Amino acid sequence: MIAKAQFVPLRLLADQALLTQLPENHTCRAAIEDDLARRQAGWRGEQTLSYFLNLLPPERFRIFYDIRLPVQDQMIQVDALLLSNSFSLLIEAKNFSGTIYFDSVFNQMIRVMDNRQETFPNPIVQVKRQRDLLGQWFGARQFPQPPGECLVSIANAATMIKSSSNQIGQWVCHAEHLPAKIEKFLQQNNQVLFDSDFAQQIEAALLKGHVDPEPNVLKKFRIPNVDLIRGVLCPSCGSFETEHAYGSWVCKTCGRKSKSAHVPMILDYFLLHGPTMTNKQCREFLKIEDHRLVTRLLKNMNLTIEGSGKRGYYYLSPSHEWFDRNNRKGSK
Repeated sequence: MIAKAQFVPLRLLADQALLTQLPENHTCRAAIEDDLARRQAGWRGEQTLSYFLNLLPPERFRIFYDIRLPVQDQMIQVDALLLSNSFSLLIEAKNFSGTIYFDSVFNQMIRVMDNRQETFPNPIVQVKRQRDLLGQWFGARQFPQPPGECLVSIANAATMIKSSSNQIGQWVCHAEHLPAKIEKFLQQNNQVLFDSDFAQQIEAALLKGHVDPEPNVLKKFRIPNVDLIRGVLCPSCGSFETEHAYGSWVCKTCGRKSKSAHVPMILDYFLLHGPTMTNKQCREFLKIEDHRLVTRLLKNMNLTIEGSGKRGYYYLSPSHEWFDRNNRKGSK
């Protein structure tokens, strides 16, 4: 069963939001576009991973996608965690083309494509580190520690995998071979450690401990707020020359109307500026002077309100699912 659903990564969405809000001639656009392309490739790898994990019998596993757990001063962050009643499995998804070579001497991965070589951190080392941290997480909560397995999933079936060690097949496979690899883990780890009730307790602890990342793309690319374009984007022509009239956003450039053009803009604010937003901040971001209009727009989005009359009210960012759903609708 899917215990934690798979959503489009927030950092990928934050890159998209930043490109939406920047002028076409901004000096950072090329760097952001390169970063976005890498993250889109990674997301495709994660989607390939989930396709093959969905072939597993749902009653045998609890699957947590993109789980992120603090452990002391470190962070467990892995593309998929599978939990059965006899073992745990962490999977890191990679999406490379060409030939990848695992160098066990220097613990690095080399990708060869179009007669060009690139060196990457060894994902096997990364996923093993995550496995060890997960063991610490179980121990800190006095849960029975299931045997910990880990794999690196290569999304592209045409990618050639080479290694200086003949043991590489223990840790790396193409995504299409995941079901068979997992079946072997089931055969090797056949001792039941906890029943379904205890598994539910572990699931609840994992979900409670998960922390969504904060993209911080403005800081990453060193972009000041004054560089961002203000206003509401027209979903038809991409112009920011819109105004609100009679319950709709009307584009001055193409004349098209939209009742919900403000929604992706407000989500962009949270992606770029963090998990809270005041009415004033929203007005400045959308270039709206009417306090009551913004209150009405935000109320219709059912955003959670916190704060007090003395300190001021503010709105909380919606769930990751909200961002994912809006992105899939393609409302921009």
